[in-house]
Amino acid sequence: MARSNPAKKILELEHTILRVLSGGRVTPAVRDDVARELANHEWRAPEHRVVYEALGRIGYHDPETMREQLPAQATRMGFPEIDWKAYFEPGRERPEDLAELVRELGTVRAEGP
Repeated sequence: MARSNPAKKILELEHTILRVLSGGRVTPAVRDDVARELANHEWRAPEHRVVYEALGRIGYHDPETMREQLPAQATRMGFPEIDWKAYFEPGRERPEDLAELVRELGTVRAEGP
């Protein structure tokens, strides 16, 4: 039986959470809940930290505005080279899945290195 790779799973979960948040379909209340849950999260990928901070700085917006504002905010923060397609591409996760994704991230973090 193959062993899971917690570090890889953490990176995948971080990216998925950020992709859902970047989609602009999350209510302000859900965003606030996620922000509280992730307040002490140590982002494993520096790019993930930048995207998360940019999300926090621009706040809640509709999907079109998110697509415009996130790259601009990251550039103002000194990070113009982010591949935004990876964050704006649709996934199978829905905003309703965010709480479970954040819980899973905490579980994997507790198990991993």
